[in-house]
Amino acid sequence: MILQSPNRPSSYGKKVLLIDRNQPTRDVRASVLRSRGIEVHTADCLGAARFLWQPGLYRFILLDVRRHFPGEALEFYEQIRAASPKEHFFFLVGPPAYLSLTWPGDVTAVEKKRERAEKIKRFLAAA
Repeated sequence: MILQSPNRPSSYGKKVLLIDRNQPTRDVRASVLRSRGIEVHTADCLGAARFLWQPGLYRFILLDVRRHFPGEALEFYEQIRAASPKEHFFFLVGPPAYLSLTWPGDVTAVEKKRERAEKIKRFLAAA
């Protein structure tokens, strides 16, 4: 999906809020969107995104959910949706889908696997 065609005036699309903890990927993603004539505001964490966000200001919010704990990312999503139900979210989820229009359920499963691995590491270290 192209967020905005380069042939359309920049007033057509509103701003995009891109939330990604990883600076290199955040910079590349922002650069690609800007090359399409889209105004992009970036945030490296959910706290910064909350500071930038205002109802109706952004046409799209792009959230890399892999780089946040699922609980905090879901809380941010639900807060924005409650305050502005028509807000458009895109979840950056990585391969194979890369992009999801709905809250990615498997992110929670991945986090649970990480938690189990950490528990096992702590158990083995204590043994």
